Amino acid sequence: MSFLDGFFIVIMSIAAIGVLIVLPFYLVACGGIMNYGLVPLQRCFDGITLRTSPQKGDVSLTYHTYRGVLVWVTQEEIAGYTTPQEARTLLKRLLKFNLTWGTLSYGLIFIPLLAIGNYFAQMRSIRIQSESK
Repeated sequence: MSFLDGFFIVIMSIAAIGVLIVLPFYLVACGGIMNYGLVPLQRCFDGITLRTSPQKGDVSLTYHTYRGVLVWVTQEEIAGYTTPQEARTLLKRLLKFNLTWGTLSYGLIFIPLLAIGNYFAQMRSIRIQSESK
């Protein structure tokens, strides 16, 4: 066995220990699992005012976000009222969030379908609500 073969085996062993032991320990024991992906999710709301009660000209919005890693996934419902333009902007950001942070888990197969389907349903709902006002 050459030096490079031995070096490769050592590097792969360290990476495996990191993925199989250190990452799960951090996620479960250190509370990282509950905070995983929260900062990018909060960035989706920059410049957006999502209210709990409607004002004149507002549309209602309900969208589910997904985030997770490996075998852990969490789903959160985002609901509120905002202007039609802000609702469209928020939906685009939340869809991008779902397609990045939601697909890092076993939900890779289902989450894109759910996220895109919910996105188009909410965009249609926003269009209908804004046309009726």
